[in-house]
Order: sequence, then C-alpha cells, then structure tokens
Amino acid sequence: MTLQQHNPPHPGALIQRTYIEPFNEVTGNKVADRLGVARSTFNRLLNGVSDVSPEMAVRLSGVLGGSAESWLMLQDSYDLWKARQSIDVKNLELIDFNKVA
Repeated sequence: MTLQQHNPPHPGALIQRTYIEPFNEVTGNKVADRLGVARSTFNRLLNGVSDVSPEMAVRLSGVLGGSAESWLMLQDSYDLWKARQSIDVKNLELIDFNKVA
C-alpha cells in the first residue's frame, strides 16, 4: 500500500517556500544562475507553469541537494494527484486476467 499525499505542492512552490523565502540572500535569479538555466525558465518552474524535467532534476540535485530521483518523484506525485482530480474512473472496468482465456 502506498501513501498518497493530499494536495501535494508543485515542486516549484516547494522550492520557493523551502529554499528561497526563508533566506534574504537567496533569490530565484541567483538559483537560476547557479542551475545554469535562463531566469525565465526557472521562474516558470517556481510559478508552476513548467514541470521538473529529468534534466532539471539533475540540476536541482546539484544545486539544492537531494537526489534527482527525489525531485522527479515530487513532480510525479503532483502530476498524479492532478490526474486523479480530473479523471473519473467509475465507468472503467478492471480486466480480470485470471479469467482471460
């Protein structure tokens, strides 16, 4: 059984709240420069307009810490939660592969 987080934050919101807001000397522009990406690219991530790609996950790992896998898992958790909010599975029927001939 997996634990499902209720309304997980977009990774950009988590970065903003955890790595930027608490520190006066850390800005989104400074983090973008350290990541080696355009400031507009990082700003889109912070604002939830774009998602953490595998490439960005590797960069985030190198600059903010954590593993690239953990950054991708945060994105996957957010995406899966959003999908569950919009997809109605009530009319879908599970295939019982034990009964398929």
